Amino acid sequence: MTEQQLIKKAQRGATDCFSQLVASYQLRLYSYLLARCAHYQEADDVLQETFIKAYQYLNSYNPKWQFSTWLFTIARRTIAKYQTQNQQHQTINDEDWISNQNPYEIDRENIWQLIKKQLKPKSCDVLWFFYVEQYSIKEISQIMKQSESWVKTNLHRSKIKLSNNSALELMLEAH
Repeated sequence: MTEQQLIKKAQRGATDCFSQLVASYQLRLYSYLLARCAHYQEADDVLQETFIKAYQYLNSYNPKWQFSTWLFTIARRTIAKYQTQNQQHQTINDEDWISNQNPYEIDRENIWQLIKKQLKPKSCDVLWFFYVEQYSIKEISQIMKQSESWVKTNLHRSKIKLSNNSALELMLEAH
């Protein structure tokens, strides 16, 4: 069954079809959320909330857009809301975390945590969608609700800012 067929059946109440959609996107969304969240539990909570919202608003999905774009938009909004509500619980001092990182100990799992410390959330999202999800500039502009030129400019500025961090430079050279 195609993705669009699963969506149509899920919109008509077939929960097993929605479960298949969840299974096909769960890992990608979770990876994205782990890169944005301070703790695994936070990523778990936001992932669950994202799929709850997706199910609640499934009938508002427009098939002219990719389903993944729609889901990532929900996830992006959900994490922003969640982090605003839970901002007072942050326990890591960002400057200490960055200065204590040994450039040779940075790996693929925590490079996104380091990037998150260096850039604003929107910039992290643009990098994630471009490099990890491999979305086009047009798709990213749809998710971010920004112009394509904004996305291009943001990518360029983020790369420049990250190139000033020697730990990230070493990591990016290794990959």
